[in-house]
Amino acid sequence: MSILICPHCQYSLQLTENRNYGCENNHQFDIAKEGYVNLLPVNQKKSKNPGDNDVMIAARRSFLEAGHYDSLVDEVVQLVCDQLNEKEEATLLDSGCGEGYYTNRIAEKLSVNNSQVFGTDISKYAVRLAAKRYKTPNFFVSSVFNLPVAAKSVDFIVSIFAPFQADEFQRVLAVNGKLLIVSPAENHLKEIAELVYDEFRPHEKTILDKVPEPFHQIAKKHCRFVLHLEGTNAILNLLKMTPYYWSASEKQVANFEIIQQMEVTCDFNITVFEVVV
Repeated sequence: MSILICPHCQYSLQLTENRNYGCENNHQFDIAKEGYVNLLPVNQKKSKNPGDNDVMIAARRSFLEAGHYDSLVDEVVQLVCDQLNEKEEATLLDSGCGEGYYTNRIAEKLSVNNSQVFGTDISKYAVRLAAKRYKTPNFFVSSVFNLPVAAKSVDFIVSIFAPFQADEFQRVLAVNGKLLIVSPAENHLKEIAELVYDEFRPHEKTILDKVPEPFHQIAKKHCRFVLHLEGTNAILNLLKMTPYYWSASEKQVANFEIIQQMEVTCDFNITVFEVVV
């Protein structure tokens, strides 16, 4: 059974004989050749191509597939599995999935118990890349602020450096559903920031400050490691996949282009919440 609902009328979406999704009001959404479905209405767009652009997405794919963040990925996957240990099957949503690297790693781990894994992002370009590369998760384009997902249909939401919408997450999570958020800890990418700004300001306020009741924290893990980056491409990819890239001047970007090696602090908070009703 599909967890997806029509973004126009909120009736359930089901696969049709024509290889698309349709609701009882005859709203239909084609499945792209890559395997994803676009459920983002024009009236929910704030720009022609919302979300991360192709520069950020390409940089993130290259950086992640080189394994640089695998220590973080392993921690996230393990926490998800630990929290779902009593469920033979579960439905998980990666909200703000980007190009799908994390989504796929989670899906690979959960495939043994026939769990369903969905990934969504507002960037059509990112979702297209995700669906083209990774075939196990179910990918769709949508806004986190208007998820085309049925109420109480999701057991677990993962949000990794992505926008957070408490009301929507609460609506789609099942009773005692769980939410995992990855956010920057105090010294995340300190060395990158020091080359862009006059001084580094440690991360203090995070998305965690915005998590209200009925979400209650049940687990937290601090993941910290130092990357030893070799070569300009790896360093530039890390810069381009962060907001620091858009704050950097042309001269500062040029300085990054001549750096051949760099040590960078990666500092994450991984926090799990449960919806208590």
